[in-house]
Order: sequence, then C-alpha cells, then structure tokens
Amino acid sequence: MNKIVRILPGIFLSLLSLSSCDGQFTEDCIYKGYLHARNGFHHPSDMGTPEQAEMNLMVFPLTGNGVAEYDNLSIPFNGSGDAYGTLHIGSYEFLACNKDVNILEDAGSAATVRLRVPTEQGKITAEQGYAYSSSVTGTVMTDDTLHVTCESKLMVQRIVFNITVTNTGILEYTGITAELDGVTTSRYVRTREKGSGFATLPFTVSPEKENFFRKEVLVFGINTGVSNVIRLHLDGDMPVDADLDLSDVFKDFTADGISVDITVRVSPSLHTASASIEDWQNVEWGQGIITY
Repeated sequence: MNKIVRILPGIFLSLLSLSSCDGQFTEDCIYKGYLHARNGFHHPSDMGTPEQAEMNLMVFPLTGNGVAEYDNLSIPFNGSGDAYGTLHIGSYEFLACNKDVNILEDAGSAATVRLRVPTEQGKITAEQGYAYSSSVTGTVMTDDTLHVTCESKLMVQRIVFNITVTNTGILEYTGITAELDGVTTSRYVRTREKGSGFATLPFTVSPEKENFFRKEVLVFGINTGVSNVIRLHLDGDMPVDADLDLSDVFKDFTADGISVDITVRVSPSLHTASASIEDWQNVEWGQGIITY
C-alpha cells in the first residue's frame, strides 16, 4: 500500500533555503553587499567647487569576484554628494574626481588613472577649472553597508599675473595676448602628483584699469625642466611684443598659488617693449591674492 507523504509548508521552506546560498559559503554562491560613499570638498570658502553631481566614484576591486567582473566601473554622486551601489564582497579602492574640461586616461588601474587637459599641436585648448580628487579604501561585507567618506582636494594650482605697462605716453593698450611655456598637462587622480607632459598655455588679459592688466589661470602645475618663458603681445595703438623667462619664479613653485608682478616698458620711439619681473609671492588657498 502506497503512503502519501505530506511536507508541511514550514519544512518545505526550510529545505528550499538549504538549497540556496543562505547559510552556505560555496564557490557557486554570489555574495554582495552595499556601498554608501559621501563626498566632501576640502577647500576655503572663497575657492570654486564643482557641483556634487559632477563628481564620480571610480571603483577598483582589490579582492573578490569584483576583480574579474568590474571593469571601469563608475558610480555618480547625486546632488547631495552621496553615491550608492551594490558590489561583490571584497576589498576595494575608490577614487572620487570631477573631470571638468579634462580627459580621463589610463583608467584601468587606480595607480595609473589621471586627468589630462586637452591639447592640440603643443598648446592647451581648454580653460582649466577647479578639479578635485580623493582616494579611500574599504571592504564590502555580505549584506552589510560599507560607509566611506571621500575627502576631495584640489588638483590644480593658481597663477595670478599682475602686469603694469609703463612709458605709454599717449598710447592706449586694450588687451594682452599671452603664451606661457612649460605648463603641466596632467595629474594622477590617486596621488594628485603631476604627470611628465607639458604644453604651452595661451590666454588673454583684459585691463582692470589704465595700464594695469590682471589675469588668473588654473594649471595642473609647471614643468620646471623645460622652458618657462611667457610671451606677451600688447594690443592697442602701437602693438608690441615682450618675452620674459619665469624660470626663477617657478623653480620652487609647490604652493597652492603664486602671484607674479610684471612690468612692461614700452619704447614708443623704437616701437619695442621689454618686460621684467618685479616680485612674486607664493599663496596658499584661503590667503587670497594681492590685488591692486
């Protein structure tokens, strides 16, 4: 006589759970956890910052299944500066940055990824903005949330040119077209160290008052192993050119910013001009820049 065996619902659910990954740690099971990253900007209040939504979190697995499955994984921050994700369990390095006008290069490794400003024929073709980055590590556990804070810091330096034009007589100058040689073109996201590449930075300078011109530029840095000449072309009643070597100014430039005072002396009778360095001053973020 055949007997009908009834499996109660509770026993059935228990058997079902035993056939799943719950409570079992085998190679066939996939375990995941959660990530919550919070971005913060380290900067004085008078400096520019990108919108939080412009920041992205690059994910680099160090251990676990993520090493094989995550390739160039990036999670955007929301407008409040938070980024959320579900990840394989394991250890990770997270790099937060904003590209601004820059190009992200060699993103296959946290050690090699860098930001590079666009260039063409040896000249920088985009105006650098405030670029930030940070690095943090952590371990994602099964069904748990990893909380990390990204302390994003500036990757750029600020140069302010204060240019005074003298001996103009009745001549009027309406602007200056300038080129600065030896500007660093990239920085590593993880360390914020300068890359080896360099190019010429073209820019224009407008008058703030009669015969005084002021311009602020942001750069990844200055490569002091090459020429650091600035070429000035004065536009106006009698256009003139003047070149000036800034190697002495930049040879120890490791500060957040620098203010450089330049005088251009016009010789109307000769239709020429000469330039000289009057002074320079290193400035840290938050100190402000001397204005005239």
